[in-house]
Amino acid sequence: MQLSQNIKRLRLERNLTQEQLAERLGVSAQAVSKWETSDTYPDGSLLVPLAEQLGVSLDELFDHDAVSMADLSGKIIRLLHKTEERRRFDVVRDIGWQVEKGLFNCRMEIDGRYDPTEIQHLRRSSYILNDYGFTLISNGKEPFFSVFPEPEEGFGDFLNDRDAIQRIFAALSAPDTLRALVALYRHGDMYTFESDVLAAECEIPKDRMAGVLDDLKALRIVRQGDLNVNGEKRTLYASRPNHMVIPLFLFARELAFSKGFCLQSHNRNKPLLGAT
Repeated sequence: MQLSQNIKRLRLERNLTQEQLAERLGVSAQAVSKWETSDTYPDGSLLVPLAEQLGVSLDELFDHDAVSMADLSGKIIRLLHKTEERRRFDVVRDIGWQVEKGLFNCRMEIDGRYDPTEIQHLRRSSYILNDYGFTLISNGKEPFFSVFPEPEEGFGDFLNDRDAIQRIFAALSAPDTLRALVALYRHGDMYTFESDVLAAECEIPKDRMAGVLDDLKALRIVRQGDLNVNGEKRTLYASRPNHMVIPLFLFARELAFSKGFCLQSHNRNKPLLGAT
């Protein structure tokens, strides 16, 4: 497609008149009209502002399809550098959603245009599952994007740590431990406490606290230390909430999610875990 056709198409997609585009660029409406009929071409100094007003890159403006990881990587880094710190994670998730759409577009034709409001309205989960891995982008309640490329040896390597994994899930499924965990996460980093204090706060019988504390140690949430105070031994615990526990809860909720999915693709032919 010629530059002239791209200018006209993009202008109309953004509901801009020739006069409005001309005003934004500081040129005459007649100049824009001539660009769109190939009578003349924009001055080189106007190409970047023109692309910005039309919401595309120079590559898209000229139908230049060549893409390299080095170029893309640099652009993503520069975009995040220019973004307010408080918005950077939102932008990263938005990039993740565009990755998801791109993966779908490799199998089916979907609208590849960027809509800056699209991610705000994403309220249903999406996933891709095939013989090379899987993705998951959550339903928007507590949004995340995850990608799991499958290693050559498959996903089954975690089975070598089966006992440790079962210990983690057993700890998280214990009601007393879960109450204590929530309380410690609300206290924040490096909260120091004695066993009886946490037991009272969480209404856990003292005779069950030893098991709860063992669970919290297994989850790497608390550390134990002994002090000598006036000749008396005192056992204290310091909590450091482990952020890696949070994704386990988010994924658990996704397992229970039943309100439907948006884009989804399930065309995996081999089992998720290979033969042992």
